[in-house]
Amino acid sequence: RALKLHPKFSKKFHADGKSSDKAIHQARLRHFCRICGNHFKSDGHNRRYPVHGPVDAKTQSLFRKKEKRVTSWPDLIARVFRIDVKSDVDSIHPTEFCHNCWSIMHRKFSSAHSQVYCPRNVTVEWHPHTPSCDICFTAHQGLKRKRHQPNVQLSKKLKTVLNHARRDRRKRTQARVSSKEVMKKISNCSKIHLSTKLLAVDFPAHFVKSISCQICEHILADPVETTCKHLFCRICILRCLKVMGSYCPSCRYPCFPTDLESPVKSFLSILNSLMVKCPAQECNEEVSLEKYNHHVSSHKESKETLVHINKGGRPRQHLLSLTRRAQKHRLRELKIQVKEFADKEEGGDVKSVCLTLFLLALRARNEHRQADELEAIM
Repeated sequence: RALKLHPKFSKKFHADGKSSDKAIHQARLRHFCRICGNHFKSDGHNRRYPVHGPVDAKTQSLFRKKEKRVTSWPDLIARVFRIDVKSDVDSIHPTEFCHNCWSIMHRKFSSAHSQVYCPRNVTVEWHPHTPSCDICFTAHQGLKRKRHQPNVQLSKKLKTVLNHARRDRRKRTQARVSSKEVMKKISNCSKIHLSTKLLAVDFPAHFVKSISCQICEHILADPVETTCKHLFCRICILRCLKVMGSYCPSCRYPCFPTDLESPVKSFLSILNSLMVKCPAQECNEEVSLEKYNHHVSSHKESKETLVHINKGGRPRQHLLSLTRRAQKHRLRELKIQVKEFADKEEGGDVKSVCLTLFLLALRARNEHRQADELEAIM
């Protein structure tokens, strides 16, 4: 005959079995992400972060740069994933989340355009332990996701049209990119202009674009405005106009050095008040753009390694963009030399000497048609 346990002891053994099952279930929960439900093994590096508690140093610095105040993970998870983890129970919910969910939160608030895989579109529901518990059954497999039915294939004609459109778009993009690269090489100003990466605050992309030169993409230095309302560094636009022709690099509208004007004073005051980080080693100071040159010159290594905006001063303007008085002042020495030569060799005929010099300059630049017309007039 089989021995039967006393009801009192039978209940005790049953309760012990239940508590051990719960403990095993809770231990297995630690292998899953609270947000997406994926197993931590899928990461490879087994990176994980606590659901409750303060955010890590990297996230803290990101929000400081964004001028936002988020100090704890529950607040951040609620903002990004719309999940309230403050009322979580340890026996039902995992207490950590994966690196992929951490990356999604960073992408949400940073300016990076990198693609991060988002594990699921719906919130994972966590339930108390039961005999048919999914967690205990899929402890080593990860939670299964519902497969969506594949979309109906596009017709062959539609596919061809899409492929042609994609190819044309790619060609236009490549042409635009190559044109930008050429203009950057022409401007060649990385040693005299500041990168937008030195901005102390992570401003919206459109604002950064508005304070950047549309040729070199650095922070505007000695900015000028074209008639078509585009902004450039003075030295960059003058170099491009000289090499690529008299049109705006942004919209190809006709543009000449004499058309360039200084932007409105309110824009210049905003630009000069922007805070930038000092690039010097072991110097964490943030200074306004207006005081940057003065601050950098105080460092010993500034002359060799650090960027001085416009090499500490304003670049020389193009001759045609100057007033008549300024043109006379700049060409004073040349004018004296030409007059002396004309008096000595050509009987004081300054005009013929200047026309001959202009003719030789045209021939040197292979502009023979214009030179022939000038020679006919002469």
